[in-house]
Amino acid sequence: MRTLIKNGTIVTASDMYKGDVLVEDEKISVIGVSLDIHADKIIDAAGKYVLPGGIDVHTHMDMPFGGSTSADD
Repeated sequence: MRTLIKNGTIVTASDMYKGDVLVEDEKISVIGVSLDIHADKIIDAAGKYVLPGGIDVHTHMDMPFGGSTSADD
């Protein structure tokens, strides 16, 4: 499956610009400007930040809370 994220503000470690990201089979395959590529799904990200390869660093690994423990370890 191909998903094209269009018109977002692409934020990388070195740049910030308006552009598009193509994701194929859950992997980023192309990052560019005004991509004209067929996709199964198109997401309009106008007015939004797109962080290709970004990782959510707010995690709770094996952390006890309220009498239970998270499943992540």
